[in-house]
Amino acid sequence: MKVSAVIINHNGAEFLAKCIDSVLAQLLKPVEIMIIDSFSTDSSLEILAKYGSLKVKKLDKNIGFAAAANMGIWETTGDFLLIMNSDTCLRVDFLEKLCGKAEKLDGTYGMFSGKLLRMQDELLVDSAGQFIRRTLRPIERNYGLADKMYPAGDCFFPCGAVMLLKREMLKSVQFENEYFDEDFYMYFEDFDMGLRANALGWKCYYEPSAVATHFRGGSGEKKGNKIFLFRKKNLELKRHLLANRYLVLTKNAPAGLIVRNFPFILIYELFFWLYLVIFDIRVIPGMKKYFKLKSRMKEKGKIIRAKIVKSEIMKWVI
Repeated sequence: MKVSAVIINHNGAEFLAKCIDSVLAQLLKPVEIMIIDSFSTDSSLEILAKYGSLKVKKLDKNIGFAAAANMGIWETTGDFLLIMNSDTCLRVDFLEKLCGKAEKLDGTYGMFSGKLLRMQDELLVDSAGQFIRRTLRPIERNYGLADKMYPAGDCFFPCGAVMLLKREMLKSVQFENEYFDEDFYMYFEDFDMGLRANALGWKCYYEPSAVATHFRGGSGEKKGNKIFLFRKKNLELKRHLLANRYLVLTKNAPAGLIVRNFPFILIYELFFWLYLVIFDIRVIPGMKKYFKLKSRMKEKGKIIRAKIVKSEIMKWVI
């Protein structure tokens, strides 16, 4: 199995060396390691200079996670892509465990998730595979809680911080020259890919013996607990979060799914918009992005729906 590792970094100097060293130390070695530095202004470039044998692409602007991930996919050759943020760290047998399981599964599996623990406190789980809330938002299973030892098995999608993806799957969801949808810039691009892959019949497998750690909020964001993470993000990112919430549903959500979960969606939206009006009204102009891209998202959605093989989105709603 040929695995290419793609590390995406933006002002992640605090974690970057530890992340790279954890990939270099893997028992199952990637065939190549590509680091995309999306215009870091901290000491990231000085750290990267110490890794002269690795492929490093330094960008002159921050292009966002989706475009940086696409760049890494285009410029690598592996049949499988390990895509990770720089605020993550793999245990030495992460790839050995995850790829070993992937090789035993049938060809319908194109996405693979390990177990992510909190870097701040490894007794807590950051993600035991991604699922979907009844409010139609992605949820990291067991987020911020003690490990419930969920067994290996299918899930909706891997956490976007660390994911192993089959190149064949990526090509099947490709739109023009994009794998991850660059219109999202950042946030919901992993949820969007999961919805597209699911619609085309691809499955995702969760392997708890493949363990990594993730510093929640550590990649280009201020630190804080879950309640305040949104409020502490900078204004631009909050506006992307707001617009992308509705863009991903416009593009991917079947009407039946929205109708079935409408009471949960309505309650969430009422409380969220009440919060915005009272505490964070400057975020609301971010909806300009939604109205600008709404028609384009509908067209993209039509292309995917025309190719649907099998969609079981409802089974991942918890």
